[in-house]
Amino acid sequence: MAKRPPGSRWRVIVSAAVLVLVLGGLVALAYFSPLMSVRSVEVTGTTTVGADEVLRVAQVPQGAPLLQVDTAVIAGRVSKLPAVESVNVTRGYPSTLTIEVTERTPVVVVERPPGIGVMDRLGMVYLTFDSVKALPKDLRGLPMLQMSDPAAGNPTTVAALTVVQELPDWLRSRVTVVEAGSPSDVSLQLRSGRKVVWGDAERTPDKAEALRHLLTVEGREYNVSSPEFASVR
Repeated sequence: MAKRPPGSRWRVIVSAAVLVLVLGGLVALAYFSPLMSVRSVEVTGTTTVGADEVLRVAQVPQGAPLLQVDTAVIAGRVSKLPAVESVNVTRGYPSTLTIEVTERTPVVVVERPPGIGVMDRLGMVYLTFDSVKALPKDLRGLPMLQMSDPAAGNPTTVAALTVVQELPDWLRSRVTVVEAGSPSDVSLQLRSGRKVVWGDAERTPDKAEALRHLLTVEGREYNVSSPEFASVR
């Protein structure tokens, strides 16, 4: 076996030490240097929430080195905005902080005495208003969910929200009320006054297609809970 030349071991040790010092210096430069400090903040994903409001709540320390900025704290502040579902804050070197917002998706309205609450896809009531008339125009078309104690994680609530979200556009726009007695007992009230017995949250495309044909027949109640055996009465 060839022997390592004298002194080569020390050269390796010295080279490694120099590399560690260089890397440490670069980390220190990034951590403390104003050259890599926050000079711009970008807000993405907002539509109903104003970017200015996000920036106001975020309280980003302008001029602070990027590595010293606590992104989790900033995300926590922004997530307290009612219409925000989740937040992701990332660093973009050399000097940009990006706040990526995912807004809540309004699905239904529910009674919240003495007013009305807007419920998102997760079952969270994140906005409340004095009455239906007080709702912003873009929320007035949401159906009313009628059930006992609607809440996030409640199986019946989950089923009702799933049904509404998976309805095709032509049908969702006609629904005014969603009634849910259990996860397998969901029904829809249409603007025409007709009732649709939907059943559970399964097979929405098949049920919607069956209903589309069935609505050409006069009736008061349309049952598509089993789309192969849809009926009218």
